[in-house]
Amino acid sequence: MAEVFRKCTAYKDLTAGSPREREFLHWLLTFLDTPSVWFHLSPVEVMAWEEAETRLEVGDVALPGLALPYSRPASVEGRLVPVDGEVEGNIAVAKFPEDVDDAKYLVLEAARRGAQAVLFTGRPQRRIAISGEPGFKLDSAPAPIPAASFEDLQGHIGKRARLVIDVNMQTTYSYNLVAFNSLDNTPMISAHWDHWLVGAADNCAGVEAAVLAFSELVADDVPIALGLFTAEEGVAPHLPSFYWAWGSLNYFKRWQPTLLVNIDVVGAGTPRIYAMPYLHRYLTGLGPVEDPIPYFDSVHLERWGLPSVTISSLRDAWGIYHSPLDAYAEPESILYAADLAKRIAKIKPTPPEVSLHEYGIPHVYSPYEAWSIVYNYLVLFRDFTHSDIVYTNVFKFLRSGAGYRRIDLLGGPTLCVEDCKNAVEIYRELVLLRLL
Repeated sequence: MAEVFRKCTAYKDLTAGSPREREFLHWLLTFLDTPSVWFHLSPVEVMAWEEAETRLEVGDVALPGLALPYSRPASVEGRLVPVDGEVEGNIAVAKFPEDVDDAKYLVLEAARRGAQAVLFTGRPQRRIAISGEPGFKLDSAPAPIPAASFEDLQGHIGKRARLVIDVNMQTTYSYNLVAFNSLDNTPMISAHWDHWLVGAADNCAGVEAAVLAFSELVADDVPIALGLFTAEEGVAPHLPSFYWAWGSLNYFKRWQPTLLVNIDVVGAGTPRIYAMPYLHRYLTGLGPVEDPIPYFDSVHLERWGLPSVTISSLRDAWGIYHSPLDAYAEPESILYAADLAKRIAKIKPTPPEVSLHEYGIPHVYSPYEAWSIVYNYLVLFRDFTHSDIVYTNVFKFLRSGAGYRRIDLLGGPTLCVEDCKNAVEIYRELVLLRLL
């Protein structure tokens, strides 16, 4: 079954809406074609983003770099200065923060202070998405200035330079590929194929594991669906700050499986099982089980309270995440993830039970909606250099949220800025008005 992994990793920057993605999709359809399996292609409108070239001209030297998604085409000149220096009218240079996703906060602050662009220096180079809003919203939030990653710029600080970013951006259509062996509602095993750079662990190994698990369940006549998603890395045409898991969001708005078993970032490290608390008792003995984290295609089902599980080694892969070093996956880890997905796909969880009355909320018909009202993702800011996204009991957390400068509901409204003492009452009112 290594054909899927080899074919997937043969494409550098397999991005949503690209000709390479269309070629890979056609290959997958041929590879998966069997008499007992039906297919559905679900269209997704995307912003296709492809880098042609990124370079930094310093004197007679042209240094190659990687544009950070979703920077627009640019040609800017200025002096290379440290990001904490006089950046107005210049090009700021910074190291990636310890949490590489915090790169966007450095870019937002540099743009506020008048920088022409931000260049991240150090190894490995990365492709980390940048947007123009501190939180994670589904409305428009393009990056305010271009950003790119270079291996070593420290020796060029103080010199004048010209940054050239040549990227192609166009609104087009991509497709989710869904395969199934039953016309009834079934569980789904899923993975995303789009990736930055080589994408071995993130997520060609996940596609391999998902296809393997699905094929073996089909051979055993177990009713099952396979969801292979585009645009997990991004992105919608309007470039929102909640840019990831766009392809799966479009699909899950139309159909939700009875249980989602998602595989993302495996093949390096120890796979963990991320699941909502009401599913934990069904997963005992299968491996390390933790509460959800928001970085996968499962995030939208988790936001809606629906049963979903993700198998991932993301915690162990941060050193190679979205970098050229993500070029190898351990076969044993792929096989383990596939076997784990098969086992989890066979569980039949009952709906969650949660009382809304203790939070001052009237009864709602759907137990999943009730769960999502109480348990969901919050985006937390103690300052505007870092954010945490936590899955929590929203009411209990907000009662003690006075230490934060801003709290958002992930993909939803901002609940408070500066004064968060009354955030729980604001949230309750939004629930009662059904504005979430």
